[in-house]
Amino acid sequence: MLRRFFARLGQLETPPPWGLNAGLISVIAAFAALVFGSNLTLTVYCSAPANAPYCQALNFAVPPSVWFLGWTLGAIALVAFIFITRRTPAERAGLRLGGLDTSIFWVLLVSIGLAVTLDLIVIQFTTGALEPELQSLRQQQPETLTWMLAFLFMVLAQPVAEELVFRGILQPALRQNLGAWPGYLVASFTYAAFHLLAYSPATSTSDTLTYGFAL
Repeated sequence: MLRRFFARLGQLETPPPWGLNAGLISVIAAFAALVFGSNLTLTVYCSAPANAPYCQALNFAVPPSVWFLGWTLGAIALVAFIFITRRTPAERAGLRLGGLDTSIFWVLLVSIGLAVTLDLIVIQFTTGALEPELQSLRQQQPETLTWMLAFLFMVLAQPVAEELVFRGILQPALRQNLGAWPGYLVASFTYAAFHLLAYSPATSTSDTLTYGFAL
């Protein structure tokens, strides 16, 4: 099975109907969507006079629900951007949204399981640091709404948005331009670097940054 899996990775898929520039633009859009969603919810939350002390505190001591809502809105905006800019039948086919063997959503399902496994391993061999989203839940006593938003973001919105960008658009373009294995490795490194850069060093420990890169 592993031999067949690696052999398949070494084979180029049908060239996507977009170039490398489209892949790079999609990554930039991912950062922009994250910033957009976070700033939107933070602005609305901080506009209330009662919340001003939390917004003025070091590292923004706002409830985790505010961040989860912002990140979720950013992910939704990113998915909308992808589908608006990739509207032709050829582009939709290039995203590989259907089929048991080619759908990136099957990769998404496996990735969620691997991420949970990595969480458990990290807890055992570090001081308990998790990815920043989970870390924020451990540091406070989240309400039901926070858990619901965390589930919506981490299980649905974030994986779908990131899979569309990095494996749906960027990875096929890189593999066509750099070769099967080099393109796959560069896409994986870019995906890891995105997680590393997406979290502010001012609010993340070295453990959480390392974890973000590993994920």
